[in-house]
Amino acid sequence: MKKLLFILIFSMFNASLFAEFPWPCSDNSECPEGTSCNSSSNTCMMAKDKVVDYTVLYLDKGENNPNSRGSGTIFIPNPSKDLVLGQLAVKAGGDNGKIYFITDILVDISASSQIHFENFKLIYDENGNAVADSSEKVLAEGKVEGYGMSFELDQRYTAFKTNQTENFLIVGTVSADKDLPNDRFNIRIQGNKDYIKTKTYSSDAEVSASKDINNFPSFTFEPQSGYFLFASGRHFPAAPSWREINGEYEIMHLRLKALDGANELTGLTVKLDGNKVAFGNGVEKISLYIDSNNDGKGDTMVAELSDFTEPQQSVTFQIPSGKIAMNQGEEKFLTIKTALNFYNDQNTYFYISESDVALKNKQKIEGTTVKTDNFIYSCKEDNPDCRLKPEENQEEGGDSGCSLLFVD
Repeated sequence: MKKLLFILIFSMFNASLFAEFPWPCSDNSECPEGTSCNSSSNTCMMAKDKVVDYTVLYLDKGENNPNSRGSGTIFIPNPSKDLVLGQLAVKAGGDNGKIYFITDILVDISASSQIHFENFKLIYDENGNAVADSSEKVLAEGKVEGYGMSFELDQRYTAFKTNQTENFLIVGTVSADKDLPNDRFNIRIQGNKDYIKTKTYSSDAEVSASKDINNFPSFTFEPQSGYFLFASGRHFPAAPSWREINGEYEIMHLRLKALDGANELTGLTVKLDGNKVAFGNGVEKISLYIDSNNDGKGDTMVAELSDFTEPQQSVTFQIPSGKIAMNQGEEKFLTIKTALNFYNDQNTYFYISESDVALKNKQKIEGTTVKTDNFIYSCKEDNPDCRLKPEENQEEGGDSGCSLLFVD
């Protein structure tokens, strides 16, 4: 009788420690972390001391999500293989170090029927750099159905820890049967249980999301002939807060590509559109650099404009011959760097339109207008960090010209 009672108590205790998971298994190697393979039922079972009882998932775009800032879209070749359509960041609350499970992720596709999505994968972006590194795990193969794409995660890779951000990449091949000018496409994810399915020890997790979770970048195929590409680069920066505006840093990252024959950039105009700002009043210097390794930082100065003695709304870089030349299909990357010194209530954005791009061989320009976010310097006047408008006799400005430096 005592032996029978012991067995019953042990069975009840065992049931409270483990919950059956819906995945079959033959040994522990087929089960995710926080579970073990039950030899009687041949199913993975959750350990109560390792798996969180309840949690809420928060979804957002990843910190290094592909960036369409500047041109409003990312231009890609047709076809494009191993294209990262988005980086999804997921964070769950609950007891530190405990496990929760993600079993399925669904994304919507916003695209015309002439665009094809193939060989898509969900990749665990372990280092968070939004690059599908060869060492990173493929969690699931994508199934495209209509205007949606679903990923059922490999059961071995479904376990994640609470209170840390996990990044996932949606990666695959996108193509079109013909040239599709200005035809944009992107993915979308809703912040609810229909789009991300989860499991905790006691239930499914609740799901919430940032308000701009649907703003994954849009993509556009490059024209196949007759054009020169002048567009924003992948490291195009956001405008800083007012506290960080004054200083010297990159405000634009640019991508150039000779799509139809060799060509060369010979001149470039940058304009302002704002309030009380001019080159010579708020913008003290502007420089053009070649970004030789496409990291968003200038490496070789091409030209620099400074010492503006008359405030002006545009400046033009005259580029030395051969400095920014490209063969057919070749890409080059540029940065524009400024030294800013704003005072309260100044704001502007910087932009480059099609007519501002001068080429050696005249071609139609794709990718413009390229423009920055609005740089806004707005603060309370009693804030000791707030820079107020200088007195009239200290105003920057005069009667004529500016200095030009360019580097051979």
